[in-house]
Amino acid sequence: MNKKKTLIKELTWFISSIIGGILLCMFLYILIDVNINLIVMVVGVIVVLLAVYVVRLTLWVFKESM
Repeated sequence: MNKKKTLIKELTWFISSIIGGILLCMFLYILIDVNINLIVMVVGVIVVLLAVYVVRLTLWVFKESM
């Protein structure tokens, strides 16, 4: 049961990060007037995913060290 909750929680974070990344990238690309194509969108989503998981990992390390 605990593994199922953890899996659902991680999957929710992953999917919401992808959706948030797409929305953030679309907003920023329109703001700075960049031509949006599939490669640029994929790179933007990957960067957002990495940023989210780096922040989550950093917070987890600080929580464990306290």
